[in-house]
Amino acid sequence: MASLYLFENGTQISRFPLASSTITVGRLKSNDIVLDNAGVSRHHLRIDGDPTGSTFVMEDLQSLNGTFVGGKKVAACVLRNGDEIHLGKHSLLFEDA
Repeated sequence: MASLYLFENGTQISRFPLASSTITVGRLKSNDIVLDNAGVSRHHLRIDGDPTGSTFVMEDLQSLNGTFVGGKKVAACVLRNGDEIHLGKHSLLFEDA
């Protein structure tokens, strides 16, 4: 099962299993993953899983500071095992086990 590992300043603080649904990330409490980080938009990004749970697509939700995967600013991308998503002092590691 695919997972996101949440890191703050390089320290792992949470793990989130991914299914074939949508996960949202941002500052507001209405997000699935809430980040207390001024560099993160209220609704920063979304990750959509396909019905089989085998493909996950990350989409930046027009965040002010952008979303970086592998050091490059991206609007959207298919996540691959080991991809790191950076949002200010936080990062998300995507693992597809």
